[in-house]
Amino acid sequence: MSSHVTAPAADFEEHRPRMFGIAYRMLGSAAEAEDAVQDAYLRWAAADRGEVKHPGAWLAKVVTNLCLNSLTSARARREAYVGPWLPEPVLTGDGTLGPLQSAEQRDCVSMALLVLLEQLTPVERAVYVLREAFAYSHREIAGLLYLTEANCRQLYRRAAGRVAADRAAAPEPRFDADPSGGRAWWRPS
Repeated sequence: MSSHVTAPAADFEEHRPRMFGIAYRMLGSAAEAEDAVQDAYLRWAAADRGEVKHPGAWLAKVVTNLCLNSLTSARARREAYVGPWLPEPVLTGDGTLGPLQSAEQRDCVSMALLVLLEQLTPVERAVYVLREAFAYSHREIAGLLYLTEANCRQLYRRAAGRVAADRAAAPEPRFDADPSGGRAWWRPS
């Protein structure tokens, strides 16, 4: 019986990095992303696994929908907030945004991109993140979000156009900042 109990947890842990990546890119906060992943685990633990044919797809769908729910309520909360909202970068020991495995992925979750994603509607953000960061097809995204494939294509095209336009309008940085320099400044003497 112990293998039966540990198998669902092992399946979940196998997909945890992808779920965290989806949630972090959609929510812009590591704490909120981890909360979404934990909520997904609770749903996973209560699910009838006989009905789940593809655990990775099922978990991606759950965490995406949890994020959409959170974004919808977060948007209402931020309307009452005075001041700018900025996403929370996740700094790792080597100064990269994490948990990420490649330079491509680090660029995909740059602070600037997280700010640009905040300008999209929750559904546009979900479609854009699933397509760009995780290479889901429009058909797969449609299944995850209960939309038509054509609608997903349109949402992606609109989101990608807005992100590209905002990137083009953004000024180039004057220099590249070294993350270790900031840490040195904050070290107590």
